[in-house]
Amino acid sequence: MSDPATDAPALEHPDRPPAWRGWLLCAALLPVSFNIGYYLHPKKFAFYVAPLDLLVGPLVLYLLYRLLRGGLKDWLPPLGNLFWAGIALASIAWSEPRALGEWAKSAVGQTALVALAAVWVFRHLAPDTAWLRRAALVLGAATGACAFYALYQYVQPEGLPLPTLQTGRFYGGGVTNVRLAGWFDYRGQFAAQLAMVIPACAAFAVFEKDAAVRVGAGALAALGLCVCMFGGGVLAACAGTLAVAALLITLTSARPLSAAAVASALVVVLVVVLPRLPRDNPRVLLRTLSLYTPADAEGDPVPTARLRRYQAALNSVSDGNAWLAGAGAGKYQATVNRYYGSAYPKPGANTDDEAAFDVNANEPTYGLLETTGVELGALGLIGLALLYATWMAAAVAGYVRAPEDDDAARALALASAGACVGAAVFSIFGSPMVRGCAGTFAFFMGVALYLNARAQLKEPRAGA
Repeated sequence: MSDPATDAPALEHPDRPPAWRGWLLCAALLPVSFNIGYYLHPKKFAFYVAPLDLLVGPLVLYLLYRLLRGGLKDWLPPLGNLFWAGIALASIAWSEPRALGEWAKSAVGQTALVALAAVWVFRHLAPDTAWLRRAALVLGAATGACAFYALYQYVQPEGLPLPTLQTGRFYGGGVTNVRLAGWFDYRGQFAAQLAMVIPACAAFAVFEKDAAVRVGAGALAALGLCVCMFGGGVLAACAGTLAVAALLITLTSARPLSAAAVASALVVVLVVVLPRLPRDNPRVLLRTLSLYTPADAEGDPVPTARLRRYQAALNSVSDGNAWLAGAGAGKYQATVNRYYGSAYPKPGANTDDEAAFDVNANEPTYGLLETTGVELGALGLIGLALLYATWMAAAVAGYVRAPEDDDAARALALASAGACVGAAVFSIFGSPMVRGCAGTFAFFMGVALYLNARAQLKEPRAGA
């Protein structure tokens, strides 16, 4: 009879792995990004780099080395991830004109780097659930520090809108709602992080044995909802949290009381706390979700920049055969700009002109669904749907098959499922794979794939 510990060393290692793997795992997760373009580019164009960008290459080479030495048995990436990344990489063949820089930034720098390479790394780098739990706690602590910085910004005066988001955060004596984002540049980035972390906190608040971690997870979830000023982020976080509650009821070993507690806490924060906060959170959040701004001088509602962009995107995919394979990776902005019409004219202000947001400028938060549809068409959307379906199925399977006494595995699986729903819903409003948040996206999907593979091997050890 075969021994799972020796048949699949990528899952549970009998020998203690080197400590540097754990440090690199945590470092790649850090939700930060640095705009090196402001210092290096002659025209100070924004170019962001996150720890994941610097570490994923060496980690992939390390795992390839292990693969060649027979250390990885279950090494194939998920087919959905392969398909989506493959379509993005292949799109250079039909992209016109063929701008290699734009294609590389989108197809290589986002789709292949995050959805393929980073997910593969997080799936194989950790040797057991104990390591994954520690990494999740590091991720929560880092996000908590960012949320506390956002709280400090929240209590400041609102300040004045920036002419460009790169010219300073406390402009005009305070922080506007757009810049209220912790150490991220704008609220859409911060919201992407919270959309995945808040549902994960709900899972840890239920299953974590350490009381301090349970309290900290619940506090981070509540704080995140209070300082997130982007409606899409709050909506996605709520969807992910409710998914956690629903899974607690419907899956094996149901915990209806825990589910009720999670849902009740969410309702209290949304209905009781948010309306009483000094920045009038409900009004700000609804404004970011609305497709029309308040009426103009003649009493007519004005389409927001986002609604006009949506219409241009629909026009682009309706042109010829663009609906099938799109315009090519990296071609979103150039393509959409050609399809604005008189009823929905192109916003005239610069993208980072904060004063013009909502009306005459796009806030720099484009939905992953819309960009995928324009750039990769129906094929790309199918690939993205397969990715999310694979992620969710693996997380649910990892939860159902985990031993009942393995709270660490069940917490991680449920956290991954909630993060998946949060990321999928946020994809309507922004990208959960934006720099600084991509490590969180790849980590939680890698966790789901790891736990599912581990459960299939019926590993008897809890690993935590």
